[in-house]
Amino acid sequence: MAAQIREYERVPSVERALALLERTTVTTAPLIPRPRVPEGGFPPASALVDLQELPWRYVRVDSHLLRIGAATPLQDLVESPAVRAIAGGILSAAAELAAPQSRRTLATLAGAVEGAADGPPEVLLALLALGARGSVQGKGEERGELPLREYRPSARLLLAEVLLDLGTAPRAGLARVARTPLDQAIVAAVAVAAGQTVRVAVAGASVSPILAVETGGEGQSVLASLVEQVAAQVDPVGDYRGSAAYRRAMAEVLARRALAAAVQ
Repeated sequence: MAAQIREYERVPSVERALALLERTTVTTAPLIPRPRVPEGGFPPASALVDLQELPWRYVRVDSHLLRIGAATPLQDLVESPAVRAIAGGILSAAAELAAPQSRRTLATLAGAVEGAADGPPEVLLALLALGARGSVQGKGEERGELPLREYRPSARLLLAEVLLDLGTAPRAGLARVARTPLDQAIVAAVAVAAGQTVRVAVAGASVSPILAVETGGEGQSVLASLVEQVAAQVDPVGDYRGSAAYRRAMAEVLARRALAAAVQ
């Protein structure tokens, strides 16, 4: 365990977890396994709260909703028939791209969502394009449901569950560029067409994922509008894997490819 970690507790309840995380005298962070091991191995905190005993590992259909617990391992998403049935299995495919199988058995859905900023982005992109909602646990008014696009990771706000609407028959497309087929994507895009709503989410071309939505349009005009929305939000930062100019260009190219796959 890292030298700065002075305290560790595997909590038996959400209430206990929040009580520890709310402390102001000790810097405390939740221990949420990610697809990619963070630099340094642990969050920068003096105390860790292990959430693995909480009842948040499940995939279940509830009326018109698919509910996925935040502690569900990514490998469960790869194998679950209910998850594979959504939009041609786009979420299962995204989970499979997130990490090797040995790591997918440890990394959780919450870890993939919260680690998307500096790790594999496809799981979060798939959820955003599917219009997912998140159920969060916090103090007072912070508890409840919200669109996943509005969720911001916080040490004092825990993602408990992700909800997907099963009321439509969505079609999806995924496009990405990486140094090797299984390497972390440089830029990636996921598009989903569900009824009259089309969404495309793009990562790797801005600090946070880009989400563009069109409702009620038809044909190529919808696709063109979505690509324009993506282009307007692009603000890339270059690194050793891809320059800013390359990321800017690929954001539009991959958005078009994902959208074409989704609408055909």
